[in-house]
Amino acid sequence: MKLHRLVLTNYRGISHREIDFPDHGVVVVSGANEVGKSSMIEALDLLLEAKDRSAKKEVKQVKPTHADVGAEITAEISAGAYRFVYRKRFHKRAETQLTVLAPRREQLSGDEAHDRVRSMLAETVDLELWQAQRVLQSASTAAVDLSGSDALARALDVAAGEAATLSGAEPLLVDRIDEEYARYFTVTGRPTGEWAAATKHLNAADAEVARCAARVAEVDDAVTRHGALTADVAEVAAQRAQAHARLTASRATAEAVATLRRQLAEADVIADAATKSHTASVAALAERRRLRADVEERGTAVVALQTAVAESVEEESTAREVHEAAEVAAEKAREAVATTQARVESARSVVDRLTQRDESDRLAARVAKIDATRRELDRTASELAGITVTDASMRTVEQAVLNVERAAGQAELASARIELVAAADVSVSVAGEPVTLGAGETWAVNTTADTAVELPGVLTVRVVPGTPAAQTQAGLEAAQQALAGALTAAGAEDVDTARALDLRRRELVAARDRLTATLEAVLGDDTVEHLRARLKELLATQPAEDGLFDVTGDSAADPVGARAELAAAVAAHQQAVVDCETHRKVAIVASKRLGDRSTQACVLREKLAAAQGEHATATTRLEAHRAQAADDTLAVAAEADGDAARAAAARAAEVRAELERSAPDAVAAALADATRGADALGRRHDALAEELREVSTQLKVYGTEGRRGSLDAAEAERQHAEREYLRLHRRARAAQLLRTVMARHRDATRSRYVDPFRDQVERLGRIVFGDSFEVEVDSDLRICSRTLAGRTVPYESLSGGAREQLGIVARLAGAVLVAKEDGVPLLIDDALGFTDRDRLVKMGAVFDVVGGDGQVIVLTCDPQRYAAIGGAHHIELVS
Repeated sequence: MKLHRLVLTNYRGISHREIDFPDHGVVVVSGANEVGKSSMIEALDLLLEAKDRSAKKEVKQVKPTHADVGAEITAEISAGAYRFVYRKRFHKRAETQLTVLAPRREQLSGDEAHDRVRSMLAETVDLELWQAQRVLQSASTAAVDLSGSDALARALDVAAGEAATLSGAEPLLVDRIDEEYARYFTVTGRPTGEWAAATKHLNAADAEVARCAARVAEVDDAVTRHGALTADVAEVAAQRAQAHARLTASRATAEAVATLRRQLAEADVIADAATKSHTASVAALAERRRLRADVEERGTAVVALQTAVAESVEEESTAREVHEAAEVAAEKAREAVATTQARVESARSVVDRLTQRDESDRLAARVAKIDATRRELDRTASELAGITVTDASMRTVEQAVLNVERAAGQAELASARIELVAAADVSVSVAGEPVTLGAGETWAVNTTADTAVELPGVLTVRVVPGTPAAQTQAGLEAAQQALAGALTAAGAEDVDTARALDLRRRELVAARDRLTATLEAVLGDDTVEHLRARLKELLATQPAEDGLFDVTGDSAADPVGARAELAAAVAAHQQAVVDCETHRKVAIVASKRLGDRSTQACVLREKLAAAQGEHATATTRLEAHRAQAADDTLAVAAEADGDAARAAAARAAEVRAELERSAPDAVAAALADATRGADALGRRHDALAEELREVSTQLKVYGTEGRRGSLDAAEAERQHAEREYLRLHRRARAAQLLRTVMARHRDATRSRYVDPFRDQVERLGRIVFGDSFEVEVDSDLRICSRTLAGRTVPYESLSGGAREQLGIVARLAGAVLVAKEDGVPLLIDDALGFTDRDRLVKMGAVFDVVGGDGQVIVLTCDPQRYAAIGGAHHIELVS
């Protein structure tokens, strides 16, 4: 496969770019960062793999942002006997077009074109090799894996002397074995397909046999339960008849006990009435006695309250005198607080004015520094504005100087050289200029134009350079004109002036940045206007004369003394506040105590008045009760009611004793137990009878289901599933064994053709690393370690530059080994960035060795890395 031409239109930030690639050798495509070098590889992959209507993320990301159009990719490619031009437009008005140029002309479009290209590539290109032969920026140091390349495998078979001639129509034996293995196992070795289905069928048959056996066991269990339930029903019926007879006897005994209970209830009613009459007469007698005691008690309470009122009045008078004294002391403490507060405010005013004066001094110095920095910054900016040289123009000048030097060197190599050796003193004319030579002197000059050497009056010799010299001279003049134009654009007379101006511009830019940083640091989060306004405000608050800051009016104010005075005033004020608070609390306590004493005296006077009223009321109530019945009459009535109550209680006790002798609790318990037993046996008989009916019904239903026949059919189906399972088991295990054996033999074969690949890697690697270079390669053709001067280092432990170089050498070795018709382009994207200058020269020699018939495309932002490649074709990209 070879890439002849690639055209990108409206692809990412690329409006249009067309590149023609030579069929052989190394192509170095250079350009600045983000000019779109890596996009070329991405575009080629999208062209070959994605459909024009694809909605994949990779396709969406290449849509141009500068125009509402679709991205277009066109490539001319050779693959085997085919050569075709393939174009796709994505996003808007998507389309695909294919023109096959050889072996016979075809034109297709749409999905037909996409499928045709895929089939041609699958037929002629080793796609695994196409992906492996890339060195990308993101994985330039990763170990290359060439194990999946059929083309390389065939080449290594040939190199190892084990080439096999195949017709190309029959599938490889390994593939057929893998295909057979895939019928029975997944990639991870789990059963699949027929093998998994047979296993699943056997498991299902086992489950069905178990289910049918369980259903047959249900029938047997139902027959057993029917016999047991029939016996249980007969037994419970006999027990229920015995329980009914016992219940009848218990009910008769309970009726006799109920008669005694009714007699006891009547006796209790009579006794209760007599008791209530006796209680009422006793209560009347007790109330009369309570009224007499109440009158005596209230009289005593009135005398005690009169004494307490006199004592409370005396305590109230004492509390009032204490309260008045506390109020006087609290007022004096408040006056002291006001006096010390005035002293504090005076001292604080002096300290504030001194602080404002210090702040104004600091602000004045800060504003002065800002003004000086701004003046210096303005001067730097003014001088910088006068310099027209820029980074871009200086790069143009330097590139032009390099081009002039390169053109001058080429012109010197291609120019004709004139050498004159004088045998005697002689004067000649060269290109119209006189040249005088002494005997034995030599004179020489290089010329790229027609030059006449004239010996006046004797001889004229004309030197005419060939066409290459004239072309290099034209190139030199064009380079000099480009340099002059670049100097004019930069505003400099010559290269030294331009470089001096560029140096001065860089110094001024650094000074500007430094001054800007200084200005930002001095300003902080403030603005100059804010600082000036604050300074003006502070200056406005300062007195016109320094003497006005004096604290005493005799001398200038001392900040330390002012702050000491403020501290003393604050301390005095705080002590005065503490004393004031203490006196205030004392006054509050005295006021509260006075209130308590006043309230207590008032309450006692009210209690005395109430007690006197209650004593009079109690005396009146006692006299009213005595008017209705005398005290002796109430005592006689209480005694008679007591005798009647005792007689009624004795009758009730006789009936209760007879009831207790009949054991009513035992009779009630026997009746309850007989009732529960009869009810329980009735419920058990009904439950067993119902369960017996259900079992009988189940047996009738089971008889119609044919469960035994279902079990026989399930067992027959399981036998069939087991036979099929065993048959597939043997085939699956045979395929697994065959695949294991073939894999072991394939690995052994691979180990034999590792040697040709390792030999080729070491042959190319010794150009870079020296004659002691050796590598260890595993069966997957990956480099495991490198040996130099007898020291072996694992691949992953090598430096980034060494791994990158080995990766390129391994790919170049694969390109050398692969047959010419199976080759693919080797793509290298901005590699060798970790490589020193000496190794770059040696890597260039490697590229020269393998340039040959293959196609190597190098993408780089630094073409000097690949300057050592002798026959490289250079293409420069511009944005």
